[in-house]
Amino acid sequence: MGRQAQLNRARREQAEYAASLTTSEDTWLERRPDLAEQQRVAAAISRLHQERAAIIEFKRDEQAANLYSLELFRQGDFAPLHLEDWVIEQMIGAVGEPPIVDSQDDPAFADYLRHAVLAVAGSRMRSALAGQLRRLLPQYVEAGRLKDALAIDYNAFRTALGNEVSPFLVQMALQGLARYYEAIGDDEDGEAEA
Repeated sequence: MGRQAQLNRARREQAEYAASLTTSEDTWLERRPDLAEQQRVAAAISRLHQERAAIIEFKRDEQAANLYSLELFRQGDFAPLHLEDWVIEQMIGAVGEPPIVDSQDDPAFADYLRHAVLAVAGSRMRSALAGQLRRLLPQYVEAGRLKDALAIDYNAFRTALGNEVSPFLVQMALQGLARYYEAIGDDEDGEAEA
């Protein structure tokens, strides 16, 4: 197999891997980005990076940027990026079931989520998830949703390069866990009725 064929195969496998991490099945995010999409993403990133003052302002207060990002990633546009069941099962296998907390002020669940994500999110997974997230950038830049686009780019960067749990990873894991346990509850309800 020639060098170019090996590179094409590696890109194809990476795209399939990226889609397998999330609930993107039957969405446009399931398919590999073609050249035109890659160019739109690159143009959106380039356009966004021209907004230096907005970038500095967004990053000035890290806590506010994190809260804004968490709220943004709750929106339906990001549902295809929720972590898939097999990733959730790996998280549970690595650190156990999530704790049940009585108060939102109890840090036990947040600590659990942080440890669970760090247990499974290696560099390959982080890179793949960040790449999938960046694919959403053009629609936000084109719609003039600058702050949302900044949050997406900021989180993609933190997700890909950091060894932290970015707000994007938190929200995708949280939504994946909720869906996973909801499906278990539905299965148990169905068995009880039978």
